[in-house]
Amino acid sequence: MAITAIRTVIIYIFIITAMRIMGKRQLGELQPAELVVTLMISDLAAVPMQESGMPLLDGLIPILVLVAMELLLSGLMLKVPFFYHLISGRPMVVINDGKLDQQALRRMRVTISEMMENLRGQNIFDIEQIQYAIAETNGKISVFLKPDYRPPSCGDLNAVPPDSGLPMVLIDDGKVSHWALGVCGLDDKWLEKTLKWNHCRADDVFLLTADRAKKYTLIRKDAKK
Repeated sequence: MAITAIRTVIIYIFIITAMRIMGKRQLGELQPAELVVTLMISDLAAVPMQESGMPLLDGLIPILVLVAMELLLSGLMLKVPFFYHLISGRPMVVINDGKLDQQALRRMRVTISEMMENLRGQNIFDIEQIQYAIAETNGKISVFLKPDYRPPSCGDLNAVPPDSGLPMVLIDDGKVSHWALGVCGLDDKWLEKTLKWNHCRADDVFLLTADRAKKYTLIRKDAKK
């Protein structure tokens, strides 16, 4: 039992490391080759965890080979556009200047119901609002609305706000992120002053976010019963 648990922990750490090497992708954003590798790794990892008599190295080597092949394919796809299109395919226009391309949907074997479900996920319920729609290689549909249905931007309204940067999490459950402070252009002195102004310590804070304009949101921890 203990040996099985140890083997499982080793394989778990090995797969986490392998996935980190392969890069960050959500499951819905995986290219076909990446999805195949992910599925094969899950199958290969199950064998040495279940077969305690199997040498652990025999289970790790196939996973290592798959990761190496994925890295090789990724390098080729970056350097050779033809190879990229061969493996991942090409984006396809399904709505061109407001006109639905039925042949494109048939070639992709996508039904109208599936396309409308994808559009509803983007808060688009009327196909007449779309000027262009492109089916990406990861299966998602990118949409460009007709001018009448595009939301006005700050530039359109001549009301461009100043750039205050990205709000960052400075304190997460009492833990201070000095990296986030640097991104916001803030320092420990500002943090100490802010905490003092709110009559609390870092350990008392559940969440503190701030941006470069020093606009912050502070949420205290719930009082312990």
